[in-house]
Amino acid sequence: MHLTSGALLDASDLTPYLAGQIGQATLERLAGCAHPELDQHVAAVTDAADAMLGAQRDDPEQLLAFLVQYASGFVAAATGGGWQSPVADERLDWESMRLAAVCRLVTTLSEKPENANRGL
Repeated sequence: MHLTSGALLDASDLTPYLAGQIGQATLERLAGCAHPELDQHVAAVTDAADAMLGAQRDDPEQLLAFLVQYASGFVAAATGGGWQSPVADERLDWESMRLAAVCRLVTTLSEKPENANRGL
């Protein structure tokens, strides 16, 4: 696979994309239903961002960078342990729920009016 500039992609370059795709697909499966488990995952990721970023947590660019790195590291660790995303008719696992939580946070961050002019 190549970038438009002609540079080769490393497999790690695809990790944020895969994390987003899995998380978004999970959110779509959960649409229209209350999911306290998802809320718990959102809280856990938020706590991790608070612990890592401190006061920089309020900087949308810092938070977005953290969320991308978090999701990438999460996918790398999970797949390194043998995890595979469940197929459409399988029960959602906690890994998919965690990625959905990251996607929800990214979406919420992107939809804030003050971030609209920043491209976030």
